[in-house]
Amino acid sequence: MLKKFFAAAVALAMLASFAYPASAAGGVRSINEIAGTQAESFSFIAAGDPQLGAGSSPDLQRAGWLASLTNAAQAWGDAAFLLTAGDNINTNRDGAQLAAFLEPLAETGFALAPTVGNHDPDILENFELPNRDGLGNYWYTYGNALFMHLNTNNGAGAIFKMAGFLRAAVRANPDAAWKFVIFHHTFYTAAASRVTSADGYMRRLLYAPLFDLFGIDMALMGHDHIYVRSKPMKFWLPCNSGTTYVTLNSSSGSKFYDMVNGKRYYTQVQLQPKAPMLTRIDVTPRALTLTTCRTDTMEVLDTCVITK
Repeated sequence: MLKKFFAAAVALAMLASFAYPASAAGGVRSINEIAGTQAESFSFIAAGDPQLGAGSSPDLQRAGWLASLTNAAQAWGDAAFLLTAGDNINTNRDGAQLAAFLEPLAETGFALAPTVGNHDPDILENFELPNRDGLGNYWYTYGNALFMHLNTNNGAGAIFKMAGFLRAAVRANPDAAWKFVIFHHTFYTAAASRVTSADGYMRRLLYAPLFDLFGIDMALMGHDHIYVRSKPMKFWLPCNSGTTYVTLNSSSGSKFYDMVNGKRYYTQVQLQPKAPMLTRIDVTPRALTLTTCRTDTMEVLDTCVITK
């Protein structure tokens, strides 16, 4: 009897460290529950790399993530949902880290649209998500906007399948006034350690033409733990009307990267306050209004308006 009890306890402990089921997420709502909602105007929140577990103090990281969400809920309580740009946790399938990521979301009530990062390639297994393909890409609509989450862990070999996914999503929603892509690996960065990386150049070369082809209005990215808003870009060059690329800083404060000296040719705004940040985007039929704050004080650090 004691042996059976011990064996069951060990099995449960191993399971808890391997995965944290969505059903045990304590009330976190998935974007699947509200996808397709009709609304002329709405807002949502974009979060970069919470990456719970990346630092030396898990409790401090969870507190930072909870503080960001709590302050955002107080200031932006009307937001329809919150999306992330990947690296939600630091160690793939770590149950404790996933709990630290999900529980503050449950406490603050935000519906979640997660994105795959390089640290958590299996994160989507914890959620029911709309229109998901076999590569970890999925799409949904809300109001007059189309949102396409991409798994950029797949690398260059999957570029044709990514193109097919984007094509199918755009064709299925011909009346979408605004098109967003959300993915992890930024390729318009100001992080000193990555601004000239070969990986970034490769992704820019492959992905940017697809976004031009399908008329993407805004790309929301993470990975580099710094904040950058590009100029409107088309054919890899600044222009008057193109895709605006936003690299989102850490939303929990778990990790920051240093900023390069000077601006790159594509950079409109680059910031590294070494404080957690979140971005709110207000969507209307004719305009996107972006507001980025450091969440410890909710001081506004960047704003812009994109019109059609």
